[in-house]
Amino acid sequence: MAGVTSAGAYATGLLAEHLKAIVSLQSGVLKDQDPEPLHQLRVRFRRLGTLLLQFGPALRLPERVTEQTLAKTGRRLGLVRDLDVLSGQLQHQLGLPLPAEELSRLKPVLKTLLRSRKQAFAELVEELRSRRYLRLLSELQAWLRQPAWTALGEEDARDWLVEWKTPVLAGLLSQPGWRASDPDRDRTCLHDLRKKIKRARYGLANLKELAGDSLGTWMERFKAQQETLGGLNDLQVLEQAIEEQLVGDLAQALPELNLRLQQQKRLLWQQWQGQASLMVSEPGRSELHGLLSRGWIGPKPPPNRANT
Repeated sequence: MAGVTSAGAYATGLLAEHLKAIVSLQSGVLKDQDPEPLHQLRVRFRRLGTLLLQFGPALRLPERVTEQTLAKTGRRLGLVRDLDVLSGQLQHQLGLPLPAEELSRLKPVLKTLLRSRKQAFAELVEELRSRRYLRLLSELQAWLRQPAWTALGEEDARDWLVEWKTPVLAGLLSQPGWRASDPDRDRTCLHDLRKKIKRARYGLANLKELAGDSLGTWMERFKAQQETLGGLNDLQVLEQAIEEQLVGDLAQALPELNLRLQQQKRLLWQQWQGQASLMVSEPGRSELHGLLSRGWIGPKPPPNRANT
């Protein structure tokens, strides 16, 4: 990165990148022929929300553009995406050898999930075509044509690298989910921790061009943790969705499927316990503290006013 890049210029570039992706993905989401555009749009909204959390003090954005405003659309996207994942999981289970009686009991569950997904997608389409949403995108595009920064936004982005990391990393290790002892009893705190880990991962991704390869290992680590907790949560939600439509206990009504689900949950829980113990160990904590406190590494290039 040659010369000095101001915090405002850096954040504006990222915002433009996220917004361009959001606009380009929208048609694919509305066609609803491939689940990937929906997933990527959800990710972009989360990264954009995290960007506002990190760089908000450097930007003078329109009053309407807030993390909370973006979250509303994000929740709509998240509901449809979660139902896609659940339906896919159940269809996978249906595709594996199961007793005929269990298969017949599972098919109505899939039908209900698909009906819920249809309703959730209709509400998402309404959101993506709403005046509120389109006005939000329009205001962001107008702002990008004439971006405005605070005094902090005029300073070198690398001088404030610790401050950009702080909103997504500070307090992460104090989350109770790292010390959870039972995946079902502690489900809520594990879910909350997964959201914190995801935010940390997206926050570091926003800083990749500033900090270079030094963040790559942590981004992969957070991704692995997020996927483990996400897989565990998906199984728990699927288990709950099935139980809600059964008369009696899951283990009695669908013994083979229940055995399969419990085995998968145990494997993921064992994997998570190993990941969590590494993070809360003294070396793990020290490593994360080092990541949080580490500023720009390397020689400071001379100012390049054309690039500020």
